[in-house]
This record gives sequence, structure tokens and C-alpha cells, in this order.
Amino acid sequence: MRYVNSSSLRPGMVVADAIYDVMGNPLVNKGDVLQAKQISYISFIGIQGLYIEEEDVGPVDMVDLIKPEIRKSAANIVENFFAKTKFISLTELEEHIMAVVSTVVDEVLKNKDVMTNLVQIRTYDQYTYYHSVDVGVLAGIIGAKYGLNEAALTDLVTAGFLHDIGKVFISQDIINAPRALNNEERIKMMEHPRLGYEYLIKKFHFSETINRTVLEHHEWYNGLGYPNRREGNGLLITSRILKAADVYDAMTTKRPYHPPYLPSEVMEYIMGRSGMEFDPRVVEVMSKELNVYPLGCHVELSDGTKAVVVGHNSGMVLRPTVETIVDKRVIDLYHDRDAWNKTIVKMTI
Repeated sequence: MRYVNSSSLRPGMVVADAIYDVMGNPLVNKGDVLQAKQISYISFIGIQGLYIEEEDVGPVDMVDLIKPEIRKSAANIVENFFAKTKFISLTELEEHIMAVVSTVVDEVLKNKDVMTNLVQIRTYDQYTYYHSVDVGVLAGIIGAKYGLNEAALTDLVTAGFLHDIGKVFISQDIINAPRALNNEERIKMMEHPRLGYEYLIKKFHFSETINRTVLEHHEWYNGLGYPNRREGNGLLITSRILKAADVYDAMTTKRPYHPPYLPSEVMEYIMGRSGMEFDPRVVEVMSKELNVYPLGCHVELSDGTKAVVVGHNSGMVLRPTVETIVDKRVIDLYHDRDAWNKTIVKMTI
């Protein structure tokens, strides 16, 4: 099988791995022959791509960031937080979110030594809730690879789930604006970390680390972020990790004002802003451990060679092992000295 971007899907392709909507209902099943209407809908709702059967490419061992049922449960709880539901008490809400966080942390720790495939199937529907969950999960994975202990990971994942809670106090016209915000709107939006922090300390009993991580998740490593312009080691490590996870997830997800960027493009963006926007140590962990080219995807090298990604290299995720399409040569872009002058320039069909 191979991974194919949504823009390159064609009628008649056979689905190699089922995909589901946010409610857990199948959009396409394994073995389905794609139809034009399905392809159009898949692209419309923001799914970046899916795995397609192909005889020339062997089976792909895929590891989800988190089990779909856990992700759905977490998103439901986050939605209750955003809705400030009247059906259960705030104490019960807090207990529910800590229970699902415990499950997520267990999953993260169980797979902490596995290189994580960052290309995952997701939709634009219910963006806020699933974005919060995906940010929390990704932050937890980065934190585990960084070496945080279980208590710190619990705080980090919880803060990830709740990092945007302050947006409930911002006008929905601003939150859902299908365009870039004007200066006045942007200033109002920049209040959401502080509003979220104040709400959490007033209504709940989360740890100070959780509350402060929510407050600091838009701070920059060089001090040019907001709301308090803290910098460097003056920021909690959980805040620095959450910052990177938040940016990664936002940029790789379809939004009204921009299409999803490829994981490799976002990783290069984050690496390029190491020491400015992002903690260099966090960037180093991400660049070594989080795969951005899914096994089975087709790529083009800088010399024009077309190839398929067949292996990942711990230590440099932007330089995987590939097999050329024409003559089936295996090229390790990281370890083969003769390949050091070659780079991947794009994913292809």
C-alpha cells in the first residue's frame, strides 16, 4: 500500500485502510473502490490523504497517535468543557478529563520508543475539540521522548486538552472568521490564554503547572510571544512543548483561511524557527523522532528521481530511506554518504 494525498486520489483506487468521521462512522472501508463523489467529499472535509492498495509497495505498519475510541472520548469531554455543560458538575468534569488523560498517558508511555507517524487521518469537522485532543496527545508524545516523567506528562496532556478553553470567552464571529483577523480582532484573540488561565484557577482544582502551561502556550522562546512575553527557561518546559505541538497541529489541519500544510513542510518551518519561536531542545526531539513522510508515500528527490519511502531513520526524520521507482535502488538519505547531496523536494502521486 502507499499513502496518497487527497489531491492525487483518482476513481478506481482501492482503499487499503478504512477512515472514519469524528463520530466514528466509516467514510470509506478497507477494500472500497473509490468513486468521484467520495474523493470530492474527502477533500472537502479536510482529510489530507489515505492509504491505497498498490502491488509494487508492500504492507505498511501504521501506528496511530492514539486509538480512535480514546480520541473520540477525549473530544467529547473537551466539548463538555467548552460548553460549560449544566448536566454534570464542574467537579465531575474535572474527574472525567483526568481519567481520560490517564488513559492517554498510559498509551503514550506504552509507545514512547516507537517512531511516531505524524500523518494521520482527520477531518475539519468539530475542529476545536479534536484540535485540543490532538495537541494534547502530540504534546504528550513529544514530552515522553523528551524524557518527562509520568506526572509531568499528565500535566502536559491535560494542559493540551484545555489550552484553548479561553476561547469560550471570545466572540464566535472572531473564532470562526473565514479570513485573517484584523488588528482589533487579533488583540481580542490574544486574550484567550489569560482568560483560560483565570477560568481554570477560579472554577477548578488543576495543578499550577497545568494552569500556567495554558497561560504560556503562545509565548515564544525568544520572548516575543504573548500574553506576558516570558522567554527561555522562564517558561515551563510543558509550555515550550505545548507551543510546538499547537503550531504543528494547527498548520497541518485544514482551516477556513488556509489549506493543510504537509507535515514535512511544517517540520521545516519549526526547525527554521528554532531558538526564536521554539525551544531548540524541543525542536531537536521532534526532528529526530516524529516521522513526517509516511511509509509508502511517493516522493521526488532533488535530482528528479521518483521514489517510495520504505523506511524511517531515527535521528533525522526529513531524510528517510527510499526505493526508486524505475530501478528499485534503495537509498538511505541519512546514512549513505553518496546520498547526502540529495533531498526530498515534494510528495508526489
